[in-house]
Amino acid sequence: MKIDEQIKRESGVHGEQWSSLHNGYFSDALVARPFIETIIRYLSDAVPDVIVDLGGGTGFILRELIAKGVTADIIPVNLDCSETQLDAMGKRDISCINGMISDFRRNDLVDNEEKHVFFMMRSVLHYFGQNGLVDILQHIRNQAQKGEIFIHQSACFESEAEARCLNGLYRAMGTPKWYPVIKETRDKMMAANWQVIEECPAPPLKLLSAELGQRYGVTSQVLSQICGRIIHEFGENENIFHCTKDGFVAYLHYRIFVARSV
Repeated sequence: MKIDEQIKRESGVHGEQWSSLHNGYFSDALVARPFIETIIRYLSDAVPDVIVDLGGGTGFILRELIAKGVTADIIPVNLDCSETQLDAMGKRDISCINGMISDFRRNDLVDNEEKHVFFMMRSVLHYFGQNGLVDILQHIRNQAQKGEIFIHQSACFESEAEARCLNGLYRAMGTPKWYPVIKETRDKMMAANWQVIEECPAPPLKLLSAELGQRYGVTSQVLSQICGRIIHEFGENENIFHCTKDGFVAYLHYRIFVARSV
């Protein structure tokens, strides 16, 4: 399944519904605080002309940064392939680019080599699958000048067993999204010429089976069958996957990576 097909499959939860999805995780300032505070710490030293949120959805992170007054002399850009997400942004003090992360070019963001770009991204890398992770990291690196900063919050796990459990769940739901372990994320960034200079945890995302069914178009009967297979293969873990009376709960664990282009 191509990425644009994945996006279309999930379009039913885009727009106004996105802010309440998964208990409002992606529009919660408290949940986003570690990511936003990390960005702010590096913005002051980077002094960019443009800050671009790759796959920025409804623009929540950019709006939070604007509200904190840290983008006064910086052009905020939201690059997202979902028109519905961009239309739901509301405020128009953010420049929008409707396009794929895998296709954008530096000259879409700045008009000359003297200008500097600050790259950020939250919960997007998994869309590119196991085989596409290095390629997308390399593509973003190719659009950066040496020394520019890229901060992303991505789902990854401490152990191989945890990663296999969630990857098994998503594979059973018919999506090629894929989650690595922390070390693999770090190694693949290095392979794509990003120097990881800091990393820290971010709040986990609680996934209810009913919402997953809505998001991916999977019936409750199929979800129940999937739950049985996951439990049989991986067992229950309160912090990763466990059954409930209404279905199951799974968790994506996130880590924030700060990288500099080399």
